[in-house]
Amino acid sequence: MAINKAQLASELVGLGTGGGALEKLSIGYMPGIGPEQHVRALFNPSEISISRTINYEQQRAVSKADAVSVRQRFRSVEPATLSIELFFDTYESRDDSATWKRAAVSFLAPVNPFQTGDATDVRNQTSQVAQLAEPDSHTHKPPVCTLRWGTFDIFVGVLTNLDQRFTMFLNDGTPVRATLSCTFAENRSKARSRMGEPHSADVDKARVVRRHDTLQSIAAQEYGDPAQWRPIAEANGIVNPRVLAPGTRLVIPKLRA
Repeated sequence: MAINKAQLASELVGLGTGGGALEKLSIGYMPGIGPEQHVRALFNPSEISISRTINYEQQRAVSKADAVSVRQRFRSVEPATLSIELFFDTYESRDDSATWKRAAVSFLAPVNPFQTGDATDVRNQTSQVAQLAEPDSHTHKPPVCTLRWGTFDIFVGVLTNLDQRFTMFLNDGTPVRATLSCTFAENRSKARSRMGEPHSADVDKARVVRRHDTLQSIAAQEYGDPAQWRPIAEANGIVNPRVLAPGTRLVIPKLRA
């Protein structure tokens, strides 16, 4: 397949076919303290992949004619994941458009992994992405990231996997080119994600308590989150959640938004 190097170089330096500047992909996040911060891609990605897993349970049934049929019962929808590659190159200065064009030409040419020239450490850029995988010292949770590309709201989630590949270096070993393969997981609780499922919390329903059942185990089965036991206790007037007699008929309320 032939590659239009002129078009590719134009895209790499952030110029469209008409010469206008392209919007840059940005990753916004809230640090523990302070306003929203942004990490901007040096070069826009060529591909964005979003996937989601839907789980089914296989159920076998025997009819009167002794025929075995298999039915698929819908179980759950897993949070979506986004895969994206970000490219960073600091071999040429970012401030001068002419050197940006030389950077594009350099990218298209055969690469000598050890280079000389006026360049900065690419880790100054890649470390900003790597920090998105580190939990906050106060909340102990990773920052929730919002990926946007101009008017395209791509994804909201947390960084769950990061693969850094450094592919160009100065003579002293300073890395000046890197590709980051990132995976983000959708930011939503299991309880909220299951609210739209037909067997879960979208309607009020009833359930009979079985031996060894607890409010937490029932909440885990019905809502996908054992921490959601309080709505069940409140709906049934249960004062002591430790006392749950087998055979008791419980109302399982719909989770409220």
